[in-house]
Amino acid sequence: MAERATEAAKVVIEAVQTAETPLGAGTSRVSGMISEAGRDPVNASREWGMLGLGLGLALGTIAGWLGCVLVRPRKWVEQIAGGAERAVSAAIFADEVDRELRGIFRGLKTKRGLVVVATFFVGIAGYAGTGSPYPVLLATLIAGAASIKDPRWIAVAVLVLGATVLEPKLDLVKIGPVTPTVLEVAVVIGLAVVWKRDGKSVLTWPIILATAAVLFGCARGLLLGGDFSEVADTARALLLVPFGFIIIHRAFAGRLPQLVAGVAIGGAAASLLELVATVAHWELLLVDERNSVITGTDTSEVARLGAPVLNLWGPLLILFVSGAFPFRPRWRLLLLALPGLLHEALSFNRSTWAPLLGFAVIVAVARFGMRGVVKRLIAAVVLGALALGAASGGVFGSTGVALADRVTSVLTGNALAEDSLADRQRENIAAMAALRDQPFFGTGVGISYGGQIISYDALHDRTVVEVRPWIHNQYIRMWLWFGVAGLIAIGLLMVRVIAVVWHSWRRRAPATVLIVALGLGLACLALQSILQTTLIDRPTLLVVALLLAMLGLATGWRSPEFAQVARTPLRTGRIMTR
Repeated sequence: MAERATEAAKVVIEAVQTAETPLGAGTSRVSGMISEAGRDPVNASREWGMLGLGLGLALGTIAGWLGCVLVRPRKWVEQIAGGAERAVSAAIFADEVDRELRGIFRGLKTKRGLVVVATFFVGIAGYAGTGSPYPVLLATLIAGAASIKDPRWIAVAVLVLGATVLEPKLDLVKIGPVTPTVLEVAVVIGLAVVWKRDGKSVLTWPIILATAAVLFGCARGLLLGGDFSEVADTARALLLVPFGFIIIHRAFAGRLPQLVAGVAIGGAAASLLELVATVAHWELLLVDERNSVITGTDTSEVARLGAPVLNLWGPLLILFVSGAFPFRPRWRLLLLALPGLLHEALSFNRSTWAPLLGFAVIVAVARFGMRGVVKRLIAAVVLGALALGAASGGVFGSTGVALADRVTSVLTGNALAEDSLADRQRENIAAMAALRDQPFFGTGVGISYGGQIISYDALHDRTVVEVRPWIHNQYIRMWLWFGVAGLIAIGLLMVRVIAVVWHSWRRRAPATVLIVALGLGLACLALQSILQTTLIDRPTLLVVALLLAMLGLATGWRSPEFAQVARTPLRTGRIMTR
């Protein structure tokens, strides 16, 4: 068998050399050699068995803990407020968000509001015009100075820097092997101003446990010779979750409706700015924009928008239809949601659309009941079919045609013919081979898992094989980086989120509707992580921190108006009352 394997390798080398020999040339453009002779087959059943044992240990622990916390939770559940009518409390919360929205719009007309707008303008326009990070740094330092009295300013600065239209990695001066970014400066200032504030939350200890898993994976990667720059960059990205959670949770303690209102306005403004930047060709504000879309075997030359704020829109649109957000006046809701809907459409991102639509329908069923949802779905399907037909017919130009092809590819099966699917399968195969060698501890951060990028160098007329530093399935990535213990730690954070949603529902927490919407928003991001590189994407990580902070604040939210009738009219039988 060993000799036959060696002969087979020689045949493959000869075939490749023959294929790479130009007509009329005497020599091939490539050459090959056998670096290691064939060996007798190795029984991999033990390796696969250990791999299954590690995965079973992680899934069993997570499932067992989930059952325990749903049936018999510990004392942390006492932090969840209870005893409210869901319809009344949801109406009161929506009413408070409505007042905050109006207050923000009124505040923009004051001198203080004009100063805030001018500060943001200096930072964003200064960067867009010069490409220098220092206008953004100046605006950040101004926010930091204001946060000494009111830490909400630096929390807003962190969100603007990490999840709007700015490049999250705006590098400053290099310090040794690490170059800090403006976002990290804002995070340091934020931690300094909120550190002594009360940080009690039902999510604190699960987040600490997940952070310990991150640090373990980074330390293991360094000890095993992982690339220091990659380990450092990964650690700095992942630590945005605990640090962002601390800053946002403590800065907006007692002001949850204001945070919801501000996120809605900020998301709409950021997406609107991104759409304007596309038309005006402001290249520095077009983060992660691409000029082509591959659908099936066809390539369309259209703008495919990215931008950090795009990661926020899945959870935010779910929140808009949940009932925790004021539904009237409808023109205002449309004004806030339309930029996000357009941005989502022009992202051409099918892995975002599917979970977003699914969870939006679930929330709508809980709010309106099955009969109300059926009516709305029929209307949406009719309008969608008309819009899709118009787009396919070229009414909206080449972008509309490409978008229609993208939507229908899911139904026609053209999506299965794309190279990206096969490429991701190859990633997973290489990763599982690496995990068979280290099923319990993983490879550590900064260690290659064996994935490869194969490309063609037209200049030198050759095929290039490079190490692939990323993988799209982030759960396999967690296993590689943090081992089984890391899978369990991050799984327990997910368990705590599920338990918070469950017990908030059972205890009739005043913010139950918001908690359910936030839980589904996190689930939306969790499903996207099967097909996207979210663990190294700072905007996604910051959005996770934001949703966790909002969820932590929502568990203890209680309005002084529960004794009054809410001004926002919502029928009792239509909003998660049973």
